[in-house]
Amino acid sequence: MKVDMNETEIGDHLTLLAKSDYPFAEAKGELESAKILQKRTRSRAFIEAEGTVAERQAEQEIAEDVQAADDNFIRALVKFEKIKAWRETKERDWECWRSLEASRRRVIG
Repeated sequence: MKVDMNETEIGDHLTLLAKSDYPFAEAKGELESAKILQKRTRSRAFIEAEGTVAERQAEQEIAEDVQAADDNFIRALVKFEKIKAWRETKERDWECWRSLEASRRRVIG
């Protein structure tokens, strides 16, 4: 975390954070879409399976399309969490810098 930044650096920092809004929203949308697809795929696999409820659930979980939907969900989740963590780090840096600047102004002023 870099908190001893000048005004140019903090401006660049905030610009990077702002530019991540769209990729963050896209990643969130991909995650939500993957959740929906995962649920639909599981439902379809359950309906197509035969036997008792337990047997149908077991068949549903080993179905290739269910496994593919799960893999897609995990990829979307990882992508979203990486962007989210990056943004949270940038936001923490900003808050620390802002707090330090306020303290410096009180000491100087």
